[in-house]
Amino acid sequence: MKRLLLFFGLFFIALAVFGQDIVEPPENWGDIIMNPTKWFGSLAYIAALTTFIAAFLNGLLKVTRKFVKQLVAWLVAIVLLVGSDLLNFGYAAEFPILLAALHGVGVGFVANGIFDIPAIKYILDIIEGWFKK
Repeated sequence: MKRLLLFFGLFFIALAVFGQDIVEPPENWGDIIMNPTKWFGSLAYIAALTTFIAAFLNGLLKVTRKFVKQLVAWLVAIVLLVGSDLLNFGYAAEFPILLAALHGVGVGFVANGIFDIPAIKYILDIIEGWFKK
């Protein structure tokens, strides 16, 4: 019985790992400029874009403290999503501002490696369900 439970446990863990969106961050600024619809199309791509821009800003500003690096990633994510909402562009085009900012916080968690994409999608769906009642 223990072997059966172990098998199913490992099977579902492997299924969750293989079911994740595999997205690489952009290689350079030209990649972002040439295909902005790709980078604003889903939560996974915006998280990769956030990682790229936050790393650029951390290098430019010479940030060394870990908390400040994470704070920069959260701010970048919130600005990207609220900006795409205001410009009516990307997957956050029809969101209210508060919901876009909430998704920005979620993308910040993904960009900082605190949560993975399926967990953030699940949490955001629960929070959005509270407001739809």
